[in-house]
Amino acid sequence: MNFSQEQKDKATHTDLCLWLDYYGDLLSERQRQVMTLFYADDLSLAEIADLTGLTRQGVHEQVRRGASRLEEFERKLRQAERESELSRKLLQMRSLLLRCETEEALCALDDLLEQFGLGERERS
Repeated sequence: MNFSQEQKDKATHTDLCLWLDYYGDLLSERQRQVMTLFYADDLSLAEIADLTGLTRQGVHEQVRRGASRLEEFERKLRQAERESELSRKLLQMRSLLLRCETEEALCALDDLLEQFGLGERERS
């Protein structure tokens, strides 16, 4: 199945839940409440409307705008992406060390340090 670039770039439910953890405090109180109810608590638009006093359309708008803001925060700040990359590289280094491949592990560590802006001089 071929996906358009727009479909590939579209944030998943999991992405939005993760971004809500990272950036939820940057949303307005109302938007954070609605996003949490929708993504974390998995409530329907109608259920959220009943709880918040918003219309179903109002809830839909809050979810749409909140998702857009979270996506914008991640695009600019890249915290979730960086944590994922850090986790992947640490697991790779662990695997290399378990196999006694120290030279490759050191290269992976150097890459990681470079990613954090720690050049050769700062590491010495």
